[in-house]
Amino acid sequence: MDFRSAPSKTPPYMILSKLLIISSLVAVSGCGKLDDLPVGKGFTAKYLCSYLFTSQLDEKLITQRFIAPKVQPLPLIWKINVNNEEKSVNVADRVFLNKSLEARAIYREGVGCTLAVDKTDEEILADKITPLSSPEIPADQPWPYGSAGLANEAIPGLNITRVDAAVTSAFIEPEEAPRNTTSLLVAYDGKLIAEQYDHGVTSDTPLLGWSMTKSISGTLIGILSDLNLLDLDAPAPITGWAGTEKADITTRDIVHMSSGLAFNEDYLGFSNVTHMLYRESDQAAYTANLDLAHPPGTHFNYSTGDANLLGKIVQQTVGGSMQNAYDFYQTQLFHKIDIRSAFIEFDATGQFVGGAYAFMTPRDWARLGQLYLQEGNWKGNQVISSEWVNYVTQPSPLTDEYGGQIWLNSNGADWPTVPHDAYYFAGHQGQRVVVIPSKKLVVVRTGVTENYDVIGLDGILSEIIAALP
Repeated sequence: MDFRSAPSKTPPYMILSKLLIISSLVAVSGCGKLDDLPVGKGFTAKYLCSYLFTSQLDEKLITQRFIAPKVQPLPLIWKINVNNEEKSVNVADRVFLNKSLEARAIYREGVGCTLAVDKTDEEILADKITPLSSPEIPADQPWPYGSAGLANEAIPGLNITRVDAAVTSAFIEPEEAPRNTTSLLVAYDGKLIAEQYDHGVTSDTPLLGWSMTKSISGTLIGILSDLNLLDLDAPAPITGWAGTEKADITTRDIVHMSSGLAFNEDYLGFSNVTHMLYRESDQAAYTANLDLAHPPGTHFNYSTGDANLLGKIVQQTVGGSMQNAYDFYQTQLFHKIDIRSAFIEFDATGQFVGGAYAFMTPRDWARLGQLYLQEGNWKGNQVISSEWVNYVTQPSPLTDEYGGQIWLNSNGADWPTVPHDAYYFAGHQGQRVVVIPSKKLVVVRTGVTENYDVIGLDGILSEIIAALP
């Protein structure tokens, strides 16, 4: 999910997730509470499980500061049970005691948390992976090729005091709404020059990227295309589409968010995205079975469902199993660029959630941005082709603001004072990896922010740029 927000415009993908902020026992979609409450409970179970057992943040912080503002006052009628021994979270009604409406998330080593939708614990736990060993990187070398962090040499002409002040400003809480910034990192010319953390997050904390996961899925599609394992212009290899009107949908259409599928991500009432993420066991199949609303390739529609289909295409192309998918994205992407913390969570059927559920540390998110800044090259190896990088960071045929699973600052659409060649991975609650090629700059911002107007990234980026040589 992305849920971006700006004061001047509110297209569907930018509207805050009010579907989950339910202020009474009547659901906002107009349906009965027993139809909508499972969405909030599913969100709570999944979010708490992931941030507790993967990010290892404080349980009180997660429930009271990060979750409660999104679902209040519904937690008052829920019973939340955390089992630290088996690493699971259960969210149930205090009053109704209807087992079918409980939400349960289970942690598995190497793949994080999964909602047990229409599956037993035994079925989910039986489907597991063997984690791969992480690549060794020099402890005495700075980021990005080592684990020592900040660059240890002065950069002529850089006003580091001004950079540090801009970074610190991202953590100041405004009066209007909580900012909850958890990290902000700045890399200039391949060197990490500033970083700051809060709310228990450190440089070693894996953090959920939400819709920044889409940019990973797009990258994996690019790798498959580079390897000639996938034809972008052939009918998308989705089971059940052959011989139907959906047979004309190509993988390229899905990369550009123009599949034509009737996926609702506007949060004005019923939302396909929250239903898919929190009430469906097979998320890709849910999207694949939707009706066509537009001819393929003719209408831009930001869709977490489309990104999940890309994940499905990747996984089945490399063999279909959880282990196949995990091995592919680790060995063909993450390990090649010295990323050691990353993984993508799976749904209850064992399909990785390509639209929303990637985790990695802030420094590793910055490494992914640096890979794009370096046009796919890492220490002399072309991990993804420069042609793919240039392709997905240019406007798609239907909108100037989106490329291939990557947002664009074309014509200053999002940040008027930031160079227009800027592009970025964007995720719900204000996750951002910003790449500005003309300034040789990568900036990572993570947090748990519901009111996007208070993030202030435009001003922060402008201050950082003004401090550069």
